[in-house]
Amino acid sequence: MPNYARLQGILHNLMYKDTANIYRLTHVQADDGSDDYDEGETPVYEAIPCKLSQYNKDLTQDKTDRGVNLISDLRLCCSPEYQIRENDIVEITHNGQHFRMNAGKRFVYPTHQEIPVKQVKEAGNGFDD
Repeated sequence: MPNYARLQGILHNLMYKDTANIYRLTHVQADDGSDDYDEGETPVYEAIPCKLSQYNKDLTQDKTDRGVNLISDLRLCCSPEYQIRENDIVEITHNGQHFRMNAGKRFVYPTHQEIPVKQVKEAGNGFDD
């Protein structure tokens, strides 16, 4: 039987150079105490070691009246101990770059997990310059 703890240590030392903060959307009551509810972001994990990578997917574009929505599909790898759920908000720091993305369904292996993450950003059409 493989020594998964040893393999996890190797992955941690060689691959996990990025960090991620995980937030979960929750219903919170309005500040005035009324029955109106809003979505809030509850911190779940902070500064977890991870690796953000591309996996052979092209950048998708969706043209709008105001510009273009750019959709980035990337992959986050981290230890399987973290319970990251679909639609959790993932803030990732990768080589000095910051990404704010939504998590997809995680796929768990004995040594790590892979989570598709998606970012939708609006890029201007360049006419406002």
